Amino acid sequence: MKKILPLVIAANLLFFAAVAQVYIEPIAGYQLDINNKDFKQINSAVQIAFKKNNRYEFILAAQVSWPLSYVSGDSAFTANSSLPVYAPAEKTILPGSFSFSAGHRIVLAGRNSANKLSLLINTGFTAQKIKVRYAYDKNNYTILNPDQTQQRVNIYVSGGLEYMHLLKSGRLFFQINIASPPAGKQIKYPSSFKFMAPLNFNAGYSIPIKK
Repeated sequence: MKKILPLVIAANLLFFAAVAQVYIEPIAGYQLDINNKDFKQINSAVQIAFKKNNRYEFILAAQVSWPLSYVSGDSAFTANSSLPVYAPAEKTILPGSFSFSAGHRIVLAGRNSANKLSLLINTGFTAQKIKVRYAYDKNNYTILNPDQTQQRVNIYVSGGLEYMHLLKSGRLFFQINIASPPAGKQIKYPSSFKFMAPLNFNAGYSIPIKK
């Protein structure tokens, strides 16, 4: 699958060489995680949209999801009889990711109007890193089965809906999109979390660069 995806992207680029319009689309947004309810990120992205006609566009996108720290409590233990058996430990999780995808914007309604509703379908690669940090007395205490930093790079798929409003120059759009976790087996280590399945709420602006 990893070898097939670059060929699919190259074939699409060749097919859409004679496009009617090209757009650069900066995007900002916010995302929640379906797999881990406490994980949240801020999105920044950029897309290149190749408009074939008023019904279809091919899109290349790169997105960085900046982690918002999730802080929780854990317990640390000691065998030193002169100290309390357990002490509090602060756990901070920083879930971030980067993705690159090739996708499709298919207009469902409003093809010839200033307001359009479109279906979004994307396939690509994502790199997720869920970083874990602990703060406690490490000289005297230890944590049993602590969470560990997890990371994975693999393919993913996503889909969603988009509302777009045409302006005198450019286009304003809002998206809601859900993505799968990176493909692969479950985390073998007994983590308290899974790899992320993000639910994105993004807004962007289309800047025309070619006719």
